[in-house]
Amino acid sequence: MNTVPDLAHALRRSAELKEELVAFGESRAFERFLTPLLSEAGGPDGMVDEATAISVIDHFLLRYRLPDGKTVADRFVDRRTGLADADRETVLAWRDPVEGLFEVRDKDGDSLLLLNLLDDLEYRTYTNAGRWAFRAVTKGHFLGARLVALAAVPGTWLVSGVMSAYPRSSAPEIAGAALELATSRPHLVFRNPAKIEQG
Repeated sequence: MNTVPDLAHALRRSAELKEELVAFGESRAFERFLTPLLSEAGGPDGMVDEATAISVIDHFLLRYRLPDGKTVADRFVDRRTGLADADRETVLAWRDPVEGLFEVRDKDGDSLLLLNLLDDLEYRTYTNAGRWAFRAVTKGHFLGARLVALAAVPGTWLVSGVMSAYPRSSAPEIAGAALELATSRPHLVFRNPAKIEQG
């Protein structure tokens, strides 16, 4: 079976679902939860730049726990009773993102092969933001990103929210940042079963 059309469809559908999820999460129903998070992320003048706002909103949609213990993604799926099973699976898979610092091991057409410097696992990664999003990224560069599973195509991942790119020359700084993250947020490391055994 040819999986390329399936991948193209999954990417298009994930973009549609993410747009719907963002609109749902930014609705008045969640304003009292989201507004304080954006205010807290603001600078001294209270202003939040676009990249920070996107990152905060993305985390809010996928990981923030509402008073009933559910995420906004959970609520979205609950309310959209007409969602196809594949769409439900897609959105619910996003609740377990991979956050980290990544080395670009390879670039193949529309995808990147990323090595997470925190868990030592590789992720075949796409974007639903258009091919231009990876245009300036080359092998040997580093990325700070949040990835979510593309459930319809096992073994593939999507960039979610903001992606920060760093040149190869920034390797020492990236290594230091990765060590700091691994120390302060060890759960990011233990996605890899081998790391759990080492721990």
